[in-house]
Order: sequence, then structure tokens, then C-alpha cells
Amino acid sequence: MHIRTLLLTLCFFSVALSANAQIRYQLGITAGVNHASLRSDLFATSSGRLAPALGCSFAVGFGRLFELNQEIVLTFKGAKARAVYFRPEEKPGEHTFSYHYNTFETALFAGIRPGARVPLLLLGGFFGANFHGLDRSQRELMIGDYENINNAMRAVDLNDAFAGIDFGPAAGIAAGEGRFRANARYYLGMKNLYNYLDFVSPGPRIRTGSLRLTLTCFLH
Repeated sequence: MHIRTLLLTLCFFSVALSANAQIRYQLGITAGVNHASLRSDLFATSSGRLAPALGCSFAVGFGRLFELNQEIVLTFKGAKARAVYFRPEEKPGEHTFSYHYNTFETALFAGIRPGARVPLLLLGGFFGANFHGLDRSQRELMIGDYENINNAMRAVDLNDAFAGIDFGPAAGIAAGEGRFRANARYYLGMKNLYNYLDFVSPGPRIRTGSLRLTLTCFLH
């Protein structure tokens, strides 16, 4: 009886050690660029915002086929919106208004590698906190209706929409073995940022999107 128990115990530890040998833990520094965009029915955008992204990445690999990856990043987002300046008895003057803000976000991905020479395919989601220091001086610029000032709104009145929580799905690929890894990921914001404004009627929407290209250097 004691021999059987001993054999079962040895078998259990053998399996556990074998399983642990298949698990790897990696912590790394992540840096790259983020191209952000805004989707809204209140304004048209003339360009997105290209800015640096810096953070860290923690990966837990289960063999060569499956991995969990968490990313924590500080980056800068936003876009330039089309705006106009209404002038008496003249055609509205064309301008742009920059909705630029900062975000501190975390994302969690599940990755699978279909083959030995195939990049890691990633699927997950992100959660971020936005904050801004936007300029409130250009109060004459209007958005919403580019032809009729009575139906337009001041561009600066949307500033506070970019101070709140954002979240949504994310997907991408990662290529590289060992200490270095190249990443390409897209983040689709699902939160309507317009709802963060006070004393406004519901209806319009402002949502985000980001394409991020980074390089991760793992510490071991």
C-alpha cells in the first residue's frame, strides 16, 4: 500500500514538473508608435494622431502554441477635426481643431501560434483611462453643422468628452522568438465618449480607434 502511494506521489510530481517545464514567464519593456483616430457623427476628421507609446508587457507561455499577454501602456491619442469659422455674409472659413488627449491603458490578449513559422495571433480587449489638457481658447471654431451656425456647436465644448474611461476589443499579431518581439495591434473603442459631457442630449457619438506598432524587449 505504501509503495503504491509512493509511486502515485512520484508520478504526480513528475507530471507537475513536466508541466512547469512547459510554462515560461517573460517581463519586457514595450515601445513604439500609436496612430489614433476618432469616429463621430458630429465632425469630420482631417487626420489622426501619430504619437509614441511606452509601457511594459508580461507574457505567460504554455509551450509554443498558446500564450497569455498583458500590456500596460501610456500613449497619446486624438485627431484633428474639421471646424469652421462663421463670418457675417461670407462663406465659413475652413479650420481644424485638435482633439488631442493622453491615455493610460491595459490590455489582455490570448495568443495562439498555428504553426512553428507562423506569427502569434492575438485576440483580447483593452481598458483605458483618458485625460487631457486641451486648449479652450479657440472658442470661435464650430462643428456639427458646417453651413448653419444655428445648428452648430463650439468645438471646445467637446473637450471634456476626452476625460473618462474607454474600452473595447483588440486584435493583432506578434513575431519574434527569444528576447525581442515585434507587435502590430488594433484597438477598437466601444465607449461613446460623448456621454461624458454634462447637460447634453443623447444621440451623437464619439468613438476611438488605434493602430499600434511596437517592439518588446524581454528582460530574460
